[in-house]
Amino acid sequence: MSISKKIFIFSLTLFCITMLFFGIYNFAFKGPTEEIPVEEKKAPEVVIPKVPPKVSTTPITAISDEPVLAPTLAKDTAAIKYYAKNSGRVYQIDFNGNGKRVFSDKELIGLTDVIWSPDKNKVITELTTAGKTKFYYYDHIELKSIPIKDNVDEIAWQNSGNRIFYKYYETATKKRTLSISDPDGTNWVKLADIDFRNISIAQIPQSSLVSFWNKPDAFFETILKSVPVVGGEEKILLKGNFGADYLWNHNGTSAIVSHSDAKGGTKIQLSIINSNGGEFKNLDLPTLASKCVWLKDNTNLFCTMPGKVPPSAIMPNDYDQEKFHTADTFWKINTVTGEKNRIIELDKISGEYDATNLFLNTDESILFFTNRTDGKLYRLTL
Repeated sequence: MSISKKIFIFSLTLFCITMLFFGIYNFAFKGPTEEIPVEEKKAPEVVIPKVPPKVSTTPITAISDEPVLAPTLAKDTAAIKYYAKNSGRVYQIDFNGNGKRVFSDKELIGLTDVIWSPDKNKVITELTTAGKTKFYYYDHIELKSIPIKDNVDEIAWQNSGNRIFYKYYETATKKRTLSISDPDGTNWVKLADIDFRNISIAQIPQSSLVSFWNKPDAFFETILKSVPVVGGEEKILLKGNFGADYLWNHNGTSAIVSHSDAKGGTKIQLSIINSNGGEFKNLDLPTLASKCVWLKDNTNLFCTMPGKVPPSAIMPNDYDQEKFHTADTFWKINTVTGEKNRIIELDKISGEYDATNLFLNTDESILFFTNRTDGKLYRLTL
């Protein structure tokens, strides 16, 4: 056998042995051959599906997904801010209920009421824990909180500026007074002595007067009074009605009055007075002031008229104590002519709404309200 043939046979044998060992190595240590490139085996990205925006298909629709407190127009925007009733967080949504975002993530346990300042940047909150009620001032811009002094149980904002009106109970003397001060309690001025335990306070718009009255109770006469904001002689504007409540128009020239038809009565009536308490006129609409909102023209109102009121219900007591819910219809009332028109026909009202806290958008094309039945915020396109 030639040398060249021996070399060829040796080389071939060595190659076969090498390939055998290479195959054994791949089988034992490297596993099966990859069939696709490594980068194609990466886990796919998780895509969170976008929730389609809500689109109103009915005249009345819920725009919040939870019970709310103190919904209000956000200043200079087509949006609404509200406190979530269950958590106390503050959210902002658009008029369709879309674009929900957190305005304040702070939880407020025991939140029972919220009063926004005129500029919508500050609030007075009412918190009740262990049966005790406490008020706090909070600035959403400066993120600053100040507790309101004890023995205060009713507060209202001054129409302009950052001052507050409040009813104060002096434990030592057992006297009740109406005062005005800065939210931190400084620069306070006593305005009037108060004869009643529970009152409502509202500054008369575009005036230097603040009005106050004992909270509506069908068994007690309601006395509406006013006093100058800078202090001075108080004046009785109206008395003689039972269970009365009031709502001033935007320029302070008139106020609507809801009142019982008699002492301990079972029916409610809506009337109107001028700024001095005169020119009392019944508007022939059985509803509550809390179910109305004034239009900018200071003449017309949007009101809801309660239905399904139990015949034996004491009004407004049983309603205010939430012993029942109403099924409302929606009306526009001209307070000068007395003309009344439905703003939505009965066949277009698909549910039952116990409307309260009514307010309008800037051009008065949308009516917002809270439905006491489920606590949610609703809109009615006008």
